[in-house]
Amino acid sequence: MVGNGNAAIGGTVGRPLINILLVEDNLAEARLLQEILKGAILSRFNLTHVQRLGEAIALLKSSTSIASVNFQPTHSQSVNVQQPPLDTILFDVILLDLTLPDSYGLASLDALIQHAPNLPIVVLTNTNDDQLAVQAVRQGAQDYLVKRHLNQDNLVRSLHYAIERKQGAEALREANEILETRVQERTAELETANERLRQEIEWCQKIQERLELAQKAGRIGPFEWNVQSNAVTWTAELEALYGLAAGSFANQYDGWIKTIHPDDRPKTEQELEQAIKLGEGLNTEFRIILPDGEVRWIAVKSSLFHDQTGKPLRMIGIHMDITEKKQLEAQFLRAQRLESLGTLASGIAHDLNNILTPILAVVQLLPLKLPDLNDSTRQMLKAVDTSAHRGAELIKQILSFTRGVEGKRLSLQIHHLLLEIIQIIQQTLPKSIDINTNISPDLLPILGDATQLHQVFMNLCVNARDAMPYGGKLTITANNLLIDESYTRMHLDASVGPYVVITIADTGMGIPLSNLHRIFDPFFTTKDIGKGTGLGLSAVLGIVKSHGGFVDVQSEVGKGSQFQVFLPASQSIESQMDDEVELLSGQQELILVVDDEVAICEVTKTTLEAYNYQVLTANDGIEAIALFAEHKDAISGVLMDIMMPSMDGLTTLPLLRRLNPHVQAIAMSGLRSIEAVTQAEKQGFQSFLPKPFTTKDLLHTLQNGLCHNNK
Repeated sequence: MVGNGNAAIGGTVGRPLINILLVEDNLAEARLLQEILKGAILSRFNLTHVQRLGEAIALLKSSTSIASVNFQPTHSQSVNVQQPPLDTILFDVILLDLTLPDSYGLASLDALIQHAPNLPIVVLTNTNDDQLAVQAVRQGAQDYLVKRHLNQDNLVRSLHYAIERKQGAEALREANEILETRVQERTAELETANERLRQEIEWCQKIQERLELAQKAGRIGPFEWNVQSNAVTWTAELEALYGLAAGSFANQYDGWIKTIHPDDRPKTEQELEQAIKLGEGLNTEFRIILPDGEVRWIAVKSSLFHDQTGKPLRMIGIHMDITEKKQLEAQFLRAQRLESLGTLASGIAHDLNNILTPILAVVQLLPLKLPDLNDSTRQMLKAVDTSAHRGAELIKQILSFTRGVEGKRLSLQIHHLLLEIIQIIQQTLPKSIDINTNISPDLLPILGDATQLHQVFMNLCVNARDAMPYGGKLTITANNLLIDESYTRMHLDASVGPYVVITIADTGMGIPLSNLHRIFDPFFTTKDIGKGTGLGLSAVLGIVKSHGGFVDVQSEVGKGSQFQVFLPASQSIESQMDDEVELLSGQQELILVVDDEVAICEVTKTTLEAYNYQVLTANDGIEAIALFAEHKDAISGVLMDIMMPSMDGLTTLPLLRRLNPHVQAIAMSGLRSIEAVTQAEKQGFQSFLPKPFTTKDLLHTLQNGLCHNNK
């Protein structure tokens, strides 16, 4: 009898028990299924029958449905099975009729799968619809049986296969879940390891970058030499010290040794052989010649490592550029020599002057005592007189730079002194030299020694004459200048306050760049033997510095030189200048400042912003073009250096004019030659601002060159 109760089907002991939930509204068919399963040989079946889908769902909710695990039918086991209470039945499989009073078709299947996803389901129907069978299997049924074709064999086989397939599917699902979990865990471990590795790489890269920066800042380049194979690993930093691109030495010894100065090469090779022979590192200094011909000093510090047999294996070390150190040593030695020379000069100056005094006196008296001297004798006396005066001047110059010139400081009108100088040179310089002057009539007074300053300006004029053996133009100008903080940042020798600036410029042969930094060294001269002592400019610098001033030099080979002497004024005009500067303030105009010197860009930017301008800065022509293209409608004017690497101002301005044909531009340059100004004007610059400049110069040039043109 089968109803909403339970019945054990079959009575053979030792067969595995399979709990079936039968959902069938037809009692006759339920009894038929019970009878079919009774005779099963390999298994025992416990059939729980319900007639409604709702009853089945309620029963599943109240019971624990766990599919049999590792089910293996056996013939040898025989155990008496007691029917468990309804609420504790663990179902192994569901037999589902697709036609029920409260549900129909595949909807019943979906509902049971939702409530018992782990139980295998075998579908029963009276129809022979293959499409419905396929759809049922696709939606989750394990098998499909037609009631009128049922027999014990296919029913039992279908139940066993359904349970086994479901168990296999569940095992596969669990295995997949375990595998997925392990993959996720392993992926997380790999991601963590990768993140640690990435952080370590970034840390190593930062250390490498710091090391490279330190090597560049210290001008240091490492190397490694395999002594036995003669292969050398040269780093890019080391090759850069030699002015070469990376890889230029091609990991060879020969390429490096050829860069050493010929005078130092034999000594260096000998020291290297001796170091290997003694088993020591190479520690030496030598000169090298860069591709452009410049001579630099290099120091090598290294250690030698040996193999297991004690033979030299590798030499590892560094090359350092010690040129500045050598220059400082040379300056120190020169200072020591000058100190010794000063002591000697001070000791003999008195005696020399005593010797020269009677000579000069006799030379001047002899023509008076002997009026009948012939012309030949008078010429000889004149030669003696000239030589004696030259000796006296030489002593004076030696004392000027060795002892430090000390003289009586009085309030001077430099205007009168310059007029005297001009009168002298107009009478003495060759007619082939054209003399131009522009002396401001309201020059401020200075505190100084007239004799010493006379010597300064005469020396500069004589040097200008010597630089123009075939004629040229000598220009002397003088004006007042208020030096502010911006100017002092661009010229270290300057101090804030009013100055008188005297400029002596020529159009002569100019000074090579290699000699420009040496012109104030004592005894340095490019003149022929007997035509110069090399003391003139040394005396000039010593006298000017003793007056609290400084000298600025600009020169270009073939175009001439310009010496500017800055002397501090003795009365302040700061308040007056400040009032004038305030009147030159801007009105929030946007100015593009272009200069390859970052310090000049920043000083100029700070100055202009303090006087009501807005400022953009660029360090080369390419960056200037990019900024101008972005702000071309807002930029009122461009302040640009005409001499920059990569792309100079003369090349950049035409490109800016393509973006805005009406752009107003002012040229800047530290080379204040007539040619530079003319070239800037031809290129289209409205004004020329020489460097270094004061705040007043800057603001005045901006107002005159830009603001008025834009209005």
